[in-house]
Amino acid sequence: MRRFIAFTCLLIGLPLAAVTAEAEADLTPETDAMISAEALARYCEPGQPLRYKALLEALQQPPETIGSPARNLRLPVRSLPDGRPQTVVRATEAWVTLDTTLLRGRQVHVEHFREDGSLEAVLDADEIIIDRTTRLAVAKGKVRCTMDGDVLTGQGALVDMNINYLRIIKHACIETKRMGDVNLTDRGIF
Repeated sequence: MRRFIAFTCLLIGLPLAAVTAEAEADLTPETDAMISAEALARYCEPGQPLRYKALLEALQQPPETIGSPARNLRLPVRSLPDGRPQTVVRATEAWVTLDTTLLRGRQVHVEHFREDGSLEAVLDADEIIIDRTTRLAVAKGKVRCTMDGDVLTGQGALVDMNINYLRIIKHACIETKRMGDVNLTDRGIF
């Protein structure tokens, strides 16, 4: 089964880690995005098993601990060498730390652009916290990522914007146009 999932990932161009989801037992009951330390070690690359830990802990705190919310925020997270934004975050309600390194938002829409200015990927999440320095993020609630006609949905996500990595934590579903508008979840792959 794992070989078939790996083949499917290669076929549609997604990293294997982006489509595998752990059992619900790995999630703590507090929130959809919180996971146990053991599961966290499995989600992360070897050698950096706790790189999402600070964001996971910050997401457990009320957002008001950061300060007053901004409404309809638009903020670049990453820029191209020529200064144009490469990754832009929009949120209906957002909190930003004074040093602007942490951004926490609700009803978040993240757009990632190619160097030619065309849209590469879009991530929508109920709630997300982003570290603009490390370019890591953790989302909770409903998550939807689209890229080149492929759609990845689920509950909660771990994101590394440096390598365009997204891992759905729970209830992962993939739909792809590359195989004739196939929903891989409905076909019994997961």
